[in-house]
Amino acid sequence: MASESAVSSQSPTEVTQVSDVKTSASTVSAQTNSSAVDSSLVKSTPIVSSSDEVPNFPKPMVPAQNSLQAENTGKWAIARLASGFGLHLKAAGANDNAGGITPTSPSAVLQSVGKGLVDTSLGAVKAVQVKARHMVSQNKRRYQEGGFDLDLTYITDNIIAMGFPAGDMSSGLFGYFEGFYRNHMEEVIKFFETHHKDRYKVYNLCSERLYDASLFAGKVASFPFNDHNCPPIHLVPLFCQSAYSWLKADILNVVVVHCKAGKARTGLMICSLLLFLKFFPTAQECIDYYNQRRCVDGKGLILPSQIRYVKYFERILTEFNGESPPGRRCMLRGFRLHECPYWVRPSITISDHNGILFTTKKHPKTKNLMPEDFWIRAPTKGIVVFALPGEPGLTELMGDFKIQFHDRQGDFYCWLNTTMMENRLVLSGSDFDDFDKRKLPVPGFKVEVVMIDYDGTIPEKYKTSDKPSTSSNDSSAPYKDPNFNQNKASGDQENDNVFSDSDDGDEPASTDRNRPNLASRPGTAPPSPPPAESGKMEAEVTNLRKNTEQLSLNSRQQSIQGSNNTRNEQVERSIPNLNSGDIKAIAADASVFSFGDDEDDESE
Repeated sequence: MASESAVSSQSPTEVTQVSDVKTSASTVSAQTNSSAVDSSLVKSTPIVSSSDEVPNFPKPMVPAQNSLQAENTGKWAIARLASGFGLHLKAAGANDNAGGITPTSPSAVLQSVGKGLVDTSLGAVKAVQVKARHMVSQNKRRYQEGGFDLDLTYITDNIIAMGFPAGDMSSGLFGYFEGFYRNHMEEVIKFFETHHKDRYKVYNLCSERLYDASLFAGKVASFPFNDHNCPPIHLVPLFCQSAYSWLKADILNVVVVHCKAGKARTGLMICSLLLFLKFFPTAQECIDYYNQRRCVDGKGLILPSQIRYVKYFERILTEFNGESPPGRRCMLRGFRLHECPYWVRPSITISDHNGILFTTKKHPKTKNLMPEDFWIRAPTKGIVVFALPGEPGLTELMGDFKIQFHDRQGDFYCWLNTTMMENRLVLSGSDFDDFDKRKLPVPGFKVEVVMIDYDGTIPEKYKTSDKPSTSSNDSSAPYKDPNFNQNKASGDQENDNVFSDSDDGDEPASTDRNRPNLASRPGTAPPSPPPAESGKMEAEVTNLRKNTEQLSLNSRQQSIQGSNNTRNEQVERSIPNLNSGDIKAIAADASVFSFGDDEDDESE
């Protein structure tokens, strides 16, 4: 009766909860098909021994506890089922998160440490990279605005100078690694797309580096020439005309000029463009302006040859109306070194943009000689001379050419152009590139370059003159250069002498030897007069002696003249076949070496 009373006293809600618990327990039992589940775990009816011990009031928390216990039982059953597949599910009451890893788990700690190390490494690499870029840019001004840090300078509002945009594989493997310490391609593109989108054109002056033009939307023009050198002179007007065409197309257009470092070659072309656009009236003003804008110390365009070519272009604008000048054909005769100390005896290489034209290291007459042997000192003028005896000159030249002197104390060189120079040009040490880097200074040192016009009619080998020389300097006749008149239509008359350094005619060295010794020839001396001879007899004997001496002298001179003519012809024929050792022998007499300083006494 008490039990019925207890059951009947339960609320409908409690009966429903008990029913739901039983249904849930039955469902879990059916899904797991396990006979190990105790039926007592799914009973939710409270057990009461008697009505005297337990008061008759509802107990709502008991069904809830049984429900939680049933839920835990279901989860543990699923965990046991999943353990067969190697899955690990957390038990009830654990703190689940989205990644399944608690903040204090070892995996989370390792991940945090690894991320910190990566961030620290990237920061260190970035710092080193920035330092390297600043070191490589040296004295050049950098653009450091708007989050950009580039080796880039606005020379004007529309003309930009910058370093090579590296870091792309299209510029080669070395160009790719250059992106670490030079302007990076991606940064450069981002800069121009930000500030000059669709308004910029890039001019690449590098002959050693190229890249894919599509990276700049195809707006790339190449005018290549070698580093530390000058361009072909016709390249400068072509560059200026191309840049001017782009600038005048739109007032917002800009030209971007770069070489590898973005300083010397870039400066040569930009200074020429400033002249072309009439920013300044003279080449020197353009150079000074560029140097101050590009470099913090004003030392941008400093190589003498490159400065010389900007001044060449100034003359091209005035004398050739901005068009490429025609090449003047010349023959390089040789060199004079003025105020040259004994320790300066360089070897020589002559080249142009196509390769080497002449070098003393390979020429058959000089390759076996030391430079001390083929540089001939001329005592009368205190200079040192080099040329090739028996040759019309060292090499034929037209347009641009480079003279390079190789010396133990340091090489030095210069670029010249035959159209823009005279046949005789004197260069001081400051006119040569790298002359200031020599180990020993040479104050007052000068080089005289000697050329003549050449029309190509003289064969490569030395051609002797058919006319005998009547010059008073007979001792140099066998070694005199023939009349090397080039371009006779223009009336350019050159002197015969090849290497003479005397200001006046020297007496022949064989004059004393050629004077006849009458006493040494039997029968040529007149008989001694008798001691008792009268005055008349003495007069007749004197006249006879004079006549005999004159006759003998004339005969002797005719014989010597014929012998000399024969010897001269033989020596002249042998000059083209001189070997390297003959240069030293011929050079023993410094009067042999002349570049036509003295008047030519040869009869026409």
